[in-house]
Amino acid sequence: MSAACSTDGSFGPGVGSCRGGFDLTLGFEDSVLGLLPQAVFLALAPIRLVTLRRRRDRVARHSHLGFLKTVSSVLYVFSSIALLAIWSEIDSFKTKLSVASAALEFLSSMLIVALSRMEHSRAIRPSHLLQFFLLVLLLCDAVRLRTLFLMDYPTSLVTPASIHTFLTGLLLLLESLDKRQLFSSDGDRKLPPEETIGLFGKRLFWHLNDLFKEGYRKVLKPTDLSTMDADLASKARAAAFQQALAAQDKSKSMPLLRIIIKILWPELLLPIFPRIIQMATTLSQPYLITAMIDFVEDRKNPQSVNKGYGLIAAFALNYALLAVAFGWTAQSMARFMTKLRGCLISALYEKTLHTSSKDVDLGSATVLMNVDVDKILQACKQLNEIWAAFIISGVAMYIMYTHLGAAFVAPLLTILVATGVTTAIGAAMKARMRLYAAATERRITAIAYVVGNMKGVRMLGLSDTVFQMLTKLRHAEVDASIYFRKLIVWVTLISNSMFQLTTLATYVTFAIITIAKGDGMTLDMNKLYGSLSALKLFTTPFGMVLQILPQIQTGIASLERVERFLLGETSPSEERDDPGSSTSSDGMELSPLRAHREGGHVIALKNATFAIDSQPLLFELTTNFSQGTFSMIVGKVGSGKSVFLRSLVGETQLSSGQFEHSLPGSAFCDQQVWLRNATVRENIVGEDPFDELWYQKVLWSCGLMQDLEEMRDGDNTAIGSKGISLSGGQKNRMSLARALYARKPVLVLDDMLAGLDNTTEKLVFNRVFARNGLLRKSGATVILATHSTHYARHADQIIVMADGRVADQGTYQELLKKNVDFRKFNDGEVSSAANSDEGPEDDIVPQVPSKPVSDNHEDDVARQTGDRRSLIFFIKTIGPLHMTISCVTLVGGIVMTQIQYLWLKWWAEADDQSRSGTIRQLYLFIIVTVINIIAYFAYFVHYALWFQPRLSLNMHANQLVALMRARFSFLVSTDIGSITNRFSQDIMLVDLQLPVAWLNVTFEVLETICSFIIMAIATPPIAATIPVLGVVGYCIQRVYLRTSRQVRLMDLEAKAPLCSNFLETLAGVVTVRAFSWGEAYRKRNDRLLDQSQVPYYLLAAIQNWLTLVLELVVAGMITMIAGLAVGLRTKIDPGYLGLALISAMDLGVNFRVIIVYWTELETSLSAVVRILQFSATPPEESDLAIASPPPSWLKSGAVAFSNFAASYTEDGKTVLNDIDLSIQPGEKIGLCGRTGSGKSSLVATLFGLLHQREGRVAVDGIPTTDVSLSTLRSKIIALPQEPFFLKGTVRYNLTPWNPEAQRPAVSDDAMQRALEEVQLWEKLSGAAETGQSALDLSLDNVDGLLSQGERQLFCLARAILMDGRIVVLDEATSSVDAHTDALMQRILRTAFADRTIIAIAHRLDTILDFDRVVVMDAGRIVEVGLPGELLETEGSLFRALVESQKAN
Repeated sequence: MSAACSTDGSFGPGVGSCRGGFDLTLGFEDSVLGLLPQAVFLALAPIRLVTLRRRRDRVARHSHLGFLKTVSSVLYVFSSIALLAIWSEIDSFKTKLSVASAALEFLSSMLIVALSRMEHSRAIRPSHLLQFFLLVLLLCDAVRLRTLFLMDYPTSLVTPASIHTFLTGLLLLLESLDKRQLFSSDGDRKLPPEETIGLFGKRLFWHLNDLFKEGYRKVLKPTDLSTMDADLASKARAAAFQQALAAQDKSKSMPLLRIIIKILWPELLLPIFPRIIQMATTLSQPYLITAMIDFVEDRKNPQSVNKGYGLIAAFALNYALLAVAFGWTAQSMARFMTKLRGCLISALYEKTLHTSSKDVDLGSATVLMNVDVDKILQACKQLNEIWAAFIISGVAMYIMYTHLGAAFVAPLLTILVATGVTTAIGAAMKARMRLYAAATERRITAIAYVVGNMKGVRMLGLSDTVFQMLTKLRHAEVDASIYFRKLIVWVTLISNSMFQLTTLATYVTFAIITIAKGDGMTLDMNKLYGSLSALKLFTTPFGMVLQILPQIQTGIASLERVERFLLGETSPSEERDDPGSSTSSDGMELSPLRAHREGGHVIALKNATFAIDSQPLLFELTTNFSQGTFSMIVGKVGSGKSVFLRSLVGETQLSSGQFEHSLPGSAFCDQQVWLRNATVRENIVGEDPFDELWYQKVLWSCGLMQDLEEMRDGDNTAIGSKGISLSGGQKNRMSLARALYARKPVLVLDDMLAGLDNTTEKLVFNRVFARNGLLRKSGATVILATHSTHYARHADQIIVMADGRVADQGTYQELLKKNVDFRKFNDGEVSSAANSDEGPEDDIVPQVPSKPVSDNHEDDVARQTGDRRSLIFFIKTIGPLHMTISCVTLVGGIVMTQIQYLWLKWWAEADDQSRSGTIRQLYLFIIVTVINIIAYFAYFVHYALWFQPRLSLNMHANQLVALMRARFSFLVSTDIGSITNRFSQDIMLVDLQLPVAWLNVTFEVLETICSFIIMAIATPPIAATIPVLGVVGYCIQRVYLRTSRQVRLMDLEAKAPLCSNFLETLAGVVTVRAFSWGEAYRKRNDRLLDQSQVPYYLLAAIQNWLTLVLELVVAGMITMIAGLAVGLRTKIDPGYLGLALISAMDLGVNFRVIIVYWTELETSLSAVVRILQFSATPPEESDLAIASPPPSWLKSGAVAFSNFAASYTEDGKTVLNDIDLSIQPGEKIGLCGRTGSGKSSLVATLFGLLHQREGRVAVDGIPTTDVSLSTLRSKIIALPQEPFFLKGTVRYNLTPWNPEAQRPAVSDDAMQRALEEVQLWEKLSGAAETGQSALDLSLDNVDGLLSQGERQLFCLARAILMDGRIVVLDEATSSVDAHTDALMQRILRTAFADRTIIAIAHRLDTILDFDRVVVMDAGRIVEVGLPGELLETEGSLFRALVESQKAN
């Protein structure tokens, strides 16, 4: 007969003093632990069965696991039948629900058999429903089994119940096993681990175990990382996000936030449930602490030992459940952030494809991608803490009230005041953050521009100027951050002093109330630790909220920036995929163009006026382009040719008239050539399928076969960012080849013949444009803007542009009859372009590695174990003084915090509880707290106003110095996006993440050490576990860090190609739209985004794994402390035990903060490693002091090459060989030769851009290696291929050199004369505001103010104002018409009459009056002589070039 208690028939739940006073009633167990879970399962299981019936089998039919599941579940049914029979017939005590509970358990077991079989065969992951139900059932059965033992039920019941509980555990184990190896499909076996893992594996992050093993054993590569599951990688979500963005009402406030909530609301709700569990476990901790203290104080009651064991179990369960719930919440938020990141980046890229060409801003785009998106994600990370803080604070206030009465109001008021102050500070911070973001954008924009024009910077001798300009921008950026850093000091002080402030307010209020009432109420242990634990609950979440409020404000500011970009103006064309559309001035779609069918016109304009920003640029254009015709657009510089071509591909607004086009897609070649950082083949083929025969034909037509033969990797050679490894002519021909390969019906080409030498130009024209050329044979419609009007007779139609209008049009013969003078537009000879055909010669191409040099993987060992140099570099950057001040003030503040805790304990234990004693304790407590807060204030002020700015400036300066001093070969071979990423992503980490991470890690580590000390004092035996914990911690960090470091590096590295693709697309958006390549580029972005998402998500998952593990370690420690307290309660001091348990409450939080910010610290230090590595980039000249040349040096201008050989890299192939050339002072030398002959390479040696291998170059008798590069470049006047401008006024751009350069001062009158000489003064004066001098006109938007040719003229004016004796012209007459060319030639012969001139020339008539000409071929000088003599010499190469030119 069972030993039932009198209360067993009731609901209970406790049995009272019966059965040791620690058990549940049988009625409670039968209802809540029996009926309830079975009923829930019976309701959910059929729904799941219906879902599974619709699926196909995914697992092999015959497997050991399936067999074991079937056998176990059948045995489980038999045990359920046995229990039902026994409960029905047993004579022992049972409740009314005992049989009903057994009956439902039998029904559930039947469903388990069916569901287990279906889940095993048709689901790819173990059943979450079965796992959860069996776990709950196992716990419930274990409790019920214990009760059966305590009630002495007969063996006939206890034995089957024990077997049934065992079978429940066995089923739980079997249902939790992975089925990956049993899948019948190879595709299923390759699914991501997280997609096939069970409930426990998901919550305990078991799917990361393989990654940790791989990361520990070897160096990880991106291919070692698992792919994302289907839910994370879904493209439908991004598409829905963009559709919602397009349909959103922009008049409503924060439309982007509304869209995020609309699309991602399920992901926002998912973390709420585990956060509630986390909150419930946290709120129960004060009750557990007071119960433990009461238990220890009740030492004389030996009967309460069962209660002690229950408390141990309660502590273990509480903290274990807290660990799992926190990891669950964090992982749910990580999934939300990953999905949000994917949506935002996809939306930004989609907007990029539709961005108006006038709004292209590479710096702003970089900030949006690398900075703003990250800030938004960081703001989202702790969103759930806000609402949870309010709920926790409400419960904590109630607990406070039960212990201290009315004094509970004091901390509430303190929190309200602190929140109000912080909110006000956050509002003020938002505006300041905008200023800071704008300053960041200006700096990054400037760096991106400088990096793309570094050759011009060096040739002009502007390295120091640019360095100082960028340094000023950096100082302005840091200064803009100072104000909001001051505000952050107060926010940080308030949030980190919250516990001290509320503790002070609470116990001062309590003491005042006690003194005022005089009722003898004192501060005992129960009141102290109950209220302290409640205060911990109250202040910890609110302190976190106050810390993240500025982060949220920053995130909102970034969200608004992204929102403005996404909702901004789009291109007028977007992407025209409609093959027969036409547009009128009201922007409405008209019917398909009938003219195509009737008159054969594929493009027709009638009184069309085109505008940009509502400013008309082209007026009343009326013309037609017929199918299969070749049209030429001619006109002077600035006549509107380029704008006309852009209008034809839809890049301007049609403000009036009609514009009709009837064929889909256009091949467009911009005047400023756009090329991707890819191979030659990838650039030419673009997004079209590869056709070998057509590809070879295109290469032959564009004259690229010989160029490819000279490249080491042929058409697989990487050309670098913006085609930096190619000459200007090669870029143009590659752009033309891309247009030809696309086989579009319409080709719109802007000056593609420019920059070609005469032979190459003639070859390309004949093979491509002539009557028997490739385009004529294909029947394409060709529209070519050019200055090469000597080919005009080949055109079917010629359109003459002047002042934005069609001045005349017709055939060549018709225009001749109208006396149109083509010489106004060209001198009858070959024209050049914005970029000559000589840049870094094609000889440099073999030296360019196929991957960016700067992004090579770091040393394998460093990737696994970390690079200690980064921490040393970081500390040195701060300096020993500031690091010492920071450490001393921080340690002082934390020590005073612990003294505050101890003082409260001593106050509660004090024998003198009189009025005077209470007042004395109160005064001392106030003094301790005030000193504590002052120490924190000193620490935060120093940190924000000295520590952080010093770090930001020095890190950036180290990297900037390396950039400005880097070898030219390094810059050629390094991707611009990679360098820009270093100055945006890495510097952002240093500015924003590294200081915060360092602060929090050091702060929390010291607090954790103090907590361990207090725990060791409270329970001395716990000190014995510290070595064990140390070993455990070492093993954890060794496993974790080896993997996390590598994944962090891969995360940073994966962002670089994503950023590069974003920048490349933005730079070439006009070309992408014209070719209708938008869909292909979206797919490329999606691919790069997926590659970036994988390490991003895994990094968060790894961090959450570590959080879980450390939280479980904390749970083990707390359980150990509770066990020691129970076992040694006669020897334990309740006061210290209370302090230990209260400290342990924050131990988990401390570990969490340490993990979060340690991760961010490691990420930031990875950026520091990259900065350190970049700072070690080999400089172009050594740091050894070079003697200054005598003051009289370079007064004549003699240059001598003696047996000279040079290459672009130290050990690369020589591009110049056996150069012997002596140039006398004042001599005029013309360099000529075919494309790639070495002309620009020879010129580059004068500026130290090549590596000297043999011989020497002497200037005025002194070898260039004996003169510093800055001095050498300052003494030579250069006109680079591409015009270079700095942000600033006309005056600044005419004389941009630093005063330290010791150049002669230039007066305003001299500047005006120079501008008048190049005929730009009038135009600049007209653009200036009333009363403003043209010299004060801003050139920030120089592209919109001056045409390409006018920008070259401006650079010529700058050269006139320079005082050097040697003038180097690298295609100075590029991209200009005949009139402008004549002007420039006249200036060159007058302004530089007494200077030594070295000019690269493709227009050979421009050097016929020079003293000598130098003909080059294959990097060697093959002919030198007087132009007249060479022209008369039979077999002369120069004569052959001139005759070939005249033949045109």
